[in-house]
Amino acid sequence: MAAVKKVFLIAGASSKNGTSVAKLLLAEAGNKYIVRVGARDPTKLSALVALGAEAVVLDTSLESAFAAFKGVDGVFIVVPFLAGGAEDILIENYLKAAKESGTKHIVYLSAIDADENSSHGHKKHEQLVSESGIPFTILRPASFHENAVSYKAETVKSQGVFWSSAGDGVYASVAIDDIAAVAVAALTEPEKHVGQTYALTGESVTEKQVAETISKIIGKPVTHVNLSPEEYEALLTQVTGSKEYATSVAVLDTERRESRYAKVDPTLEQIIGRKPISLEEVVTKNASAFKA
Repeated sequence: MAAVKKVFLIAGASSKNGTSVAKLLLAEAGNKYIVRVGARDPTKLSALVALGAEAVVLDTSLESAFAAFKGVDGVFIVVPFLAGGAEDILIENYLKAAKESGTKHIVYLSAIDADENSSHGHKKHEQLVSESGIPFTILRPASFHENAVSYKAETVKSQGVFWSSAGDGVYASVAIDDIAAVAVAALTEPEKHVGQTYALTGESVTEKQVAETISKIIGKPVTHVNLSPEEYEALLTQVTGSKEYATSVAVLDTERRESRYAKVDPTLEQIIGRKPISLEEVVTKNASAFKA
């Protein structure tokens, strides 16, 4: 008789973190696992489906959660930025569906500042997960190396400059693919990771060092311009149209400016068994995004 395959659900698979976890699971899966990927718009998951994943609708409705979690052994949860309390509804529905389906393990993507940053709901969500009665692992990554691409590439490309209010503060940063490697380890070997909360860091940097790294890779000068918190929040509000989002980013820059999360924790390297991916490697991989 053929062995029953474990089913892993990636909730929030259209996010960078969700996509990375799904790809790594699919690359390692062979015929061992069924990888199910969920998003509000499953048409955005076609690349993962082409790699062998099965896509499902997973939005804020309880009905979609019950359908997506059916038969799931382990789930990786990424909660997207949603306004008006929708994030809380999402995680509550996921946990209801996980209980109903008999899900055996939850891996929740939190943030390194969960204990003190009230601009996001990670601390509350961590508590809900830990009180669910379902075995869990909490991942608390630092700032992503990839943020240098997502938030800085466009103005570096057009003007050779990027802005923040982080000043000369030191902050830890980590590659999304390294976070994914820990998530896959937790999903596939839950007995080693249940009940753990992991701080995930790769290296410590400053905004000046980020500018120097980008400049080195693309071969042109790149400048970091430091704004006051108020100026930066106003700029983000103007660019994104979301005061709530701008405030949350400004809070992160306050943490960076004050070097609150500068320490590099050895946990990630211990779990993945290799040196973390560097910021320079990520910028090199995405060098074309910074060039006109």
